[in-house]
Amino acid sequence: MVSRSPFESFQWKSDIFNCESTDIDNFYLLLTQETSRLGMVEKTLGEVSKYSLNLYQAPAAKSGLPSLLICAGFHGEESAGPWGLLHFLSETSPELFERVNLSILPLVNPTGFHRGHRFNKFGENPNRGFVFENGKPKANETSSLEGKLLLEHAQLLIAASRDGILTCHEDVLSQETYVYSFEPSQVPGRFSLDLRDTLGGYFPVAPDGEIDDCPVKEGVIFNHFDTSFEACMVRSGARVGACTETPGLQNFDQRILANSAVMTHFLALCAPLCD
Repeated sequence: MVSRSPFESFQWKSDIFNCESTDIDNFYLLLTQETSRLGMVEKTLGEVSKYSLNLYQAPAAKSGLPSLLICAGFHGEESAGPWGLLHFLSETSPELFERVNLSILPLVNPTGFHRGHRFNKFGENPNRGFVFENGKPKANETSSLEGKLLLEHAQLLIAASRDGILTCHEDVLSQETYVYSFEPSQVPGRFSLDLRDTLGGYFPVAPDGEIDDCPVKEGVIFNHFDTSFEACMVRSGARVGACTETPGLQNFDQRILANSAVMTHFLALCAPLCD
């Protein structure tokens, strides 16, 4: 396993958005435009430095529809996730909310994103410290400021992710793509394999072996429960979950498009269109 510095800065240029990957002001401007166009409801979960940690939800939740949560930007150098979410929103119409109660956490770690750093400005890892004890999610000594804010709203996020959670990450040291996935089965099913195949349409799939001490087989790390947010949400009741990893050594705009595509396919798998 190659070690990575939490304060090494990563930055790329996007031709799609005509800006640098760390351009947080442009990101928030475009996010406001898209969520307003879609009529999504903004809920502020707390403040991180000068930034708000916001959740956006469908205009009106409808009983009987799947409740799905898409998240991005837990690690600040993994910037194709948040920009991919913007691209996904730009291609979405309000009719989407007729088939899914969609919630999004578009940028969990704004201070890291702004600097291109993996961790937040306090040196904390926003995707660790989510533990599950006595039937409830809780913080521990490794929980970040962002993590504590999310855990303060755990019931809201558990309800939002009831039928599935997708978190979009990147491996900045990799040329290949892979997926962490969670399904209530012994082996990866259609949910895991289809998300892997979506990413595989953009990049080579990681070979069998180990990544970060986790066994990977056919591009999938399956049912690996750690103290990540997505693992905690699955433990808390989400029916399925996935953490996608796009390769940071590949073209940035291609990574944006791959993230957007995997979000679209996640919804198609968990909230299929009616015939």
